[in-house]
Amino acid sequence: MRHALLSGIALALNIVVLPFNGVTQEIPTDLRQLMPYNEAREFILDEGWQINYRNPNTTEVLSSLLERMVNELDYPEFENCSGTGMGFCRASFVNAYGERLIVVTVHNQEEPTLFRWWIEEEPEQE
Repeated sequence: MRHALLSGIALALNIVVLPFNGVTQEIPTDLRQLMPYNEAREFILDEGWQINYRNPNTTEVLSSLLERMVNELDYPEFENCSGTGMGFCRASFVNAYGERLIVVTVHNQEEPTLFRWWIEEEPEQE
């Protein structure tokens, strides 16, 4: 009797949990190209994405633009900035499913604005 009860509970849990196995977190739908980054960041964090504190910028000397983004503007999610052209900067956020939301900004010398974004899977650790 006890075994049947435990089997029934296990079956019920599988029925409830299995449909959510393939669920992934969505990109916030409120994001728009060229919106101020501080607004985009708020939408991203409100949707449950978290700052990726494993960025490589925590251990190396930062370029002047990356220095501004990380230290002056207090955006630790930024990983890299190009030193020429439009001055693109790249940030990443993570979720519980091993995905990264990549965000690219422009106009970073003034007020950073959202340029492009996408989701990529976190590379497996060896």
